Amino acid sequence: MDEAQIKQLKQRVEEELRQREIGFLEFWLGELKVIDARHHKELAGLQSDLKNLIKRLETRLRVLKGGPR
Repeated sequence: MDEAQIKQLKQRVEEELRQREIGFLEFWLGELKVIDARHHKELAGLQSDLKNLIKRLETRLRVLKGGPR
């Protein structure tokens, strides 16, 4: 491979990573907005929703770290 091909490949990989990160952030921002929109009347309700979100994130992270199965 010449340098031009390597540079082009690197740019494509970086763009793909950027697009994936945008998708990731948009998804979890949406989830947080849903929690915010609930207008919790008590702190316990907000804490419960945040704990559920944390569990979802932990589960997803564990699945990703486990690799393909």
